[in-house]
Amino acid sequence: MRSLKKTEGMNVIPFIDVLLVLLAIVFVISNFIALGKIEINLPQASNVQEIEEIKHNIVISQDRKYYLNDKEIGKEELELKVKEFTKDDIVTISSDKLSLYEDFIFVIDLLKQYSIDKVSMVVEK
Repeated sequence: MRSLKKTEGMNVIPFIDVLLVLLAIVFVISNFIALGKIEINLPQASNVQEIEEIKHNIVISQDRKYYLNDKEIGKEELELKVKEFTKDDIVTISSDKLSLYEDFIFVIDLLKQYSIDKVSMVVEK
């Protein structure tokens, strides 16, 4: 009597392994994209107070780049945007501790030029 030959199917285990690795990579990358944080080292201060209603956030990075509400912006564009701010807007400035003092003064001077007085500096405790 002859035995029937077993037909071998496709081995899906390596395929599933590859899919799981790709899925893990997608989860890790999507986490970084969703956060979208700008890397800056904030200076430290002992007297810290939390602000609840922040209207605009200006970030100055170590490499002299400006960000307005987490979007990179040039100096000229920043000036145009600040013109649109109202006097009641609360503005926070986050400046890297290694950024130039000149860049910080530029932002402060720009805000004072348009009479924006509700300004806070972001620091680490």
